[in-house]
Amino acid sequence: MTTVTALKVALALKAYGFEIQLWKQDAEREWGATISDSNNVYSCSFEEDNLMLAKLFLLGEARSRAIRRTNNSNVPGCDVFLNSWKPINLTKARILTE
Repeated sequence: MTTVTALKVALALKAYGFEIQLWKQDAEREWGATISDSNNVYSCSFEEDNLMLAKLFLLGEARSRAIRRTNNSNVPGCDVFLNSWKPINLTKARILTE
């Protein structure tokens, strides 16, 4: 048995009280993402045409969650955080049997 670690480049930022991570899946239009706070992690996958739309989709989801949590609609718009994403490395371990 061999463990192989696949390295994947992702984008991350902290916004609306969440840590948000976004990465490209293997399929052409498919993206994976997590939105997490200190208590919960929400994972999702979705289809979008390009990186800009994927960022906006995920920021919109995080903003909606923040509004529901705080019951305050005076939360900054998604455009405020659009250029705040930073690259990170995600590792995904796979175990192979020989």
